[in-house]
Amino acid sequence: MGVLFDEIIKEDGLLIKLRCDNEFDNDNYQSIKQALIDAATIWKEKGKVDIDDFVIMLELIEYLAGGSRFWSDEVAIKVEDAELEIMDIIRHKLC
Repeated sequence: MGVLFDEIIKEDGLLIKLRCDNEFDNDNYQSIKQALIDAATIWKEKGKVDIDDFVIMLELIEYLAGGSRFWSDEVAIKVEDAELEIMDIIRHKLC
C-alpha cells in the first residue's frame, strides 16, 4: 500500500477519529497533507498516480465532502477547509 493509504487508514488516523469520535486530528491531517504533496510530486514526475493512493484519496475526499450531522460546528469547518485544501493541492500539483 502507498504512504497516503497508511496515513489515512491507520488505526488512530483521521478517518477513524472522524467516524468514531467526531474529532478532527489536526496533526494527522498535517501528516496526510504533507504525504499528499510528496506523493503528487512523484506522480507528476512519473506521469501516473499510484492506484492505492488514488483510491484512498477518493475515499477521503468523499468522506470529508459528505460531512456528518454528528460533528460540532468547529469540526465541520475544519473538515470543509481540509477538503478544499486537499483539492487545491491536487489541482496545483498535478495540473
